[in-house]
Amino acid sequence: MKIGFYSVVPLDDKKNWSGTMFKMYEQLLIQGYEVVWIPKVHFTEKEEKKFKLIERWFNKIFNRGYNRHLFIYKAKIAARRLEKNLKEFKVDVIFNPTHVNDFAYLKTDLPIVYLNDANVAQLLNYYHYYSGFGILSKIETKYLEKKTLKNSSYTVFSSDWASNFAVDFYGIDKEKVKTIKFGANIIVPEKIDLNKSTEEFTFLFLAVDWIRKRGTLAYESLKILREKGYPVKMLIVGCNPEIKDDWVTVIPFLNKNNPDEFREIQNHLLSSHFLFVPTKADCTPIAFCEAAGYGLPVISTDTGGVSAHVIEGYNGCLLSEDANEEDYANTIEKLIKSPQTIIEYSQNARKLYEKELNWENWGYEFSKILKQL
Repeated sequence: MKIGFYSVVPLDDKKNWSGTMFKMYEQLLIQGYEVVWIPKVHFTEKEEKKFKLIERWFNKIFNRGYNRHLFIYKAKIAARRLEKNLKEFKVDVIFNPTHVNDFAYLKTDLPIVYLNDANVAQLLNYYHYYSGFGILSKIETKYLEKKTLKNSSYTVFSSDWASNFAVDFYGIDKEKVKTIKFGANIIVPEKIDLNKSTEEFTFLFLAVDWIRKRGTLAYESLKILREKGYPVKMLIVGCNPEIKDDWVTVIPFLNKNNPDEFREIQNHLLSSHFLFVPTKADCTPIAFCEAAGYGLPVISTDTGGVSAHVIEGYNGCLLSEDANEEDYANTIEKLIKSPQTIIEYSQNARKLYEKELNWENWGYEFSKILKQL
């Protein structure tokens, strides 16, 4: 079977979607498929100006935001252009990760497998950059997304949170909607030592977005424990909140593609006791898959698709969306007082990684879908 992989950049680009696109491409090759890159359609400068003009008109008339990434006029142009481009490729199936706009009006006899970590409709007023759209723009967004889902032979999501929404909200046939969890986008050791010193506890905040991942909440929670006399430390990797406390270490950026810096990331995952990211909004945090591979329990929020990767009371703790720093501090305090629970969470995290939070499993499960086409 020959797969046409629809993507913005070449398939060997390891930075695309934080490395997730490359991992999927890699697994398709491992499963024995021939994979070719179908480049995403481009719009002319004149068209781009017209799209921005439509957005400005909408803003002026309705005084509300407009989703210029997803609207009917643009979708029809993209579909016609893609239909023309597809004539250059002899493939058996089109794999479309994340692109809603370009496939809503696409006419083709080829089967399409669509993949995403969420429905766009779920992100409206959930992610800040999907907030503030006017009602007409929201209707248009949902209309196009439904058409893309209906136009696909199968739809694959990385969590039941997303899969169930597609079935319940859009009425997509549940037999055509599958959940396959993502894996870790870094190398994971075959064996790890889960027995760590408890003279002090290191809480790793591994994230780029300090605001959305609610780094301040994590910091304030640990500060409460410090004031109670608990030996906790915070390690921040990926952003720079400019905190100067001596018990907080800040590493603004580490490049996974740099061997030396990657080893540093590995060492932090191996030496930390918890991944602590009380995120405000998330679909599929790849860092949680990576934490599982390193036997690292996760403390986070029960929101979005997080529960697909963190099971409350099994490999970590998930608190409600309205939990405050006192709630997190109390939860962590109970864990610190129960070293055996921490060890069990660590063991379970690794088991969860080996069972399903790895790309080999994704490749195997995705291949089963392709064989049904």
